[in-house]
Amino acid sequence: MLFVKTFVFNQIQVNTYIVYNENKECVIIDAGNLEPYEDKQILDYIDKNGLKPLMLLNTHSHIDHVMGNKIIADKYHVELAAHPIEKPFYDKVWVYAAAFGINFTQDRCLTPTKDLNDGDIINIGNDKLKVLFTPGHAPGHVCFYDEKDGMVFTGDTLFYRGIGRCDLPGGNYSTIEKSLRDVLYQLPDDTICYCGHGPQTRLGDEKRNNPYITV
Repeated sequence: MLFVKTFVFNQIQVNTYIVYNENKECVIIDAGNLEPYEDKQILDYIDKNGLKPLMLLNTHSHIDHVMGNKIIADKYHVELAAHPIEKPFYDKVWVYAAAFGINFTQDRCLTPTKDLNDGDIINIGNDKLKVLFTPGHAPGHVCFYDEKDGMVFTGDTLFYRGIGRCDLPGGNYSTIEKSLRDVLYQLPDDTICYCGHGPQTRLGDEKRNNPYITV
């Protein structure tokens, strides 16, 4: 069984998730920690709970989701994994940060060394996360689905009563609509959605009530 610890980091209020099992093996999804107190918060949680990081995962490369990657990778000697389409954006994250008024320096950039493709399985001991390719908010956006425990980490593809914006470079509304209808909305209605921003929700509720895309 997988358990989830949620942190809310940086001025864009991204949800960072530590996903761990009974043996304390874990992965970190969308490490958004930036300020020193945020770095300390997530590192202390990992250390005080005796967790063993296996990998860093990114749903996509937007600045608010990647700022904590390097400090975690350096401490625990773990790889960063993302969809290969997103790789070219990582070296320029520090440039994009300035446009949003975020003090993120080039020395904190980390480029993925492991590719995540649609259908790939990420093993956390005996538990599994399946990679779902869901472009639209970003061209290489992915989600992570835990079928056994009935939960999915949706990044910025799906929010509580919302979807990720499509006006950033590589974004496309018709593409995100297809990702929702053909991928996420095909999962069971009672699947819990851990979103990139805001509260968690359930897929069935979003299918019926999301004002952007319903079925």
